[in-house]
Amino acid sequence: MKLHIEHHTEYTYSWPVIYSIQHIRLTPFKLPNQKVLKWEISTPAKASHTLDHFGNKVTHFTVNQSHQRLEVTSRGVVELTPLVGGYLHDQADPVNPLVFSGATPLTVYTPDMAQFSSFVADSHIPFEARMLALANAVADRVQYKTGSTTVAHTAADAFENGEGVCQDHAHLMLACLRAHGFCARYVSGYRFSEHAPEHASHAWVDVYNPDKQAWLSVDATHRCLADEFHCRLAVARDFTGASPVRGVRSGGGEERMKVGVQISGI
Repeated sequence: MKLHIEHHTEYTYSWPVIYSIQHIRLTPFKLPNQKVLKWEISTPAKASHTLDHFGNKVTHFTVNQSHQRLEVTSRGVVELTPLVGGYLHDQADPVNPLVFSGATPLTVYTPDMAQFSSFVADSHIPFEARMLALANAVADRVQYKTGSTTVAHTAADAFENGEGVCQDHAHLMLACLRAHGFCARYVSGYRFSEHAPEHASHAWVDVYNPDKQAWLSVDATHRCLADEFHCRLAVARDFTGASPVRGVRSGGGEERMKVGVQISGI
């Protein structure tokens, strides 16, 4: 499966921004099952590139002149092949999986959440079956509803309110897994569907299987293991460290963001 992806982000401000710094995580990983055939990121100022401590490629740029509009566009072609059983093999991780075992402010778990997911600790059930059962439980508990939450909402918020988006599914699954001692990380990226009227950034979870010493990639929103339709951009302990576009600014007043994602199979 070859995908042509274009991701356009536009910020507009009610007052001029004097100075801004942006950090962009919009470059797909190079993996055995994910080949980046071509990729470019267009920014309004000269950019530099680094790897963060999770191994994500980060594009940085600074705009130090007055502006009321800022645009970032990433585009390219990625070739994806199926994962074997949802596992990421032959991946050199820059950090120990234990880094992903502790709760974060967005993934703090409650006793009710731990009880809700208690079955995931039953080692008599095959690992993959437990993770898919949790994905289904999370999707049942939190009904998908566009615009029902913001990036500031936590796993506990989604659990109590019963609605959210893919980011909330991922955060709730992370909270449940960490409540029972699993190492699990947030994944940002895209999922292609020929039948989707429009596409958007997506989020799912990797959970570490110590018996196989490999990460199992699970999509709670679609109740499945990751496959050749999932394109990976970044991993982190939660959304905060994997946000596609993140920055700070001086001035600007009210901010509005418009995001458009186009994905086509070629």
